[in-house]
Amino acid sequence: MSSRSFIERALEHLPALRRVGRRLTGSPAEADDLVQETVARALERHGELRDPERLKGWLLAVQRTVFLNSRRGLRPHLEVLEGGLGKDAVPEPSADLEAELHAHTLSSGMKAALESVAPEWRDALWLREVEELSYEEIAQVQGCPVGTVRSRLARARVAMLDFLEKEKAHGSL
Repeated sequence: MSSRSFIERALEHLPALRRVGRRLTGSPAEADDLVQETVARALERHGELRDPERLKGWLLAVQRTVFLNSRRGLRPHLEVLEGGLGKDAVPEPSADLEAELHAHTLSSGMKAALESVAPEWRDALWLREVEELSYEEIAQVQGCPVGTVRSRLARARVAMLDFLEKEKAHGSL
């Protein structure tokens, strides 16, 4: 695959990279930086892509590696305050309609259930149900065997159901 066609195909997956980047970093700004670094790294290494049909999974695996590498040696940093308020004090509009719609599609109970499961399980479930990756692609992204992906998905679903049933029994839902 030529560099030009690789770039064109990779750009089709920017929305998925942004969504997963926001989930990994918890910050739209950091997610944008992560996506930029991911695309740069992927362009440098596009020759390593074995199956062009699995480009999305490959890009998400590159993104995960870039993210994990960025977190190694992470040190505390000074946050500059604007006008005496922290950056999270006043919510800023995202200007990303897809993100806003996505944020409002899950009920608060489902969001809480999703947050209640282990991060590896949650990420596998997100990649399967939202990003619609195959089990093999999820295994590639998470750097684990397909059997582990199946186990993580099954455990995530059971844990979420248990959480929702407990919340319903307590009248929280």
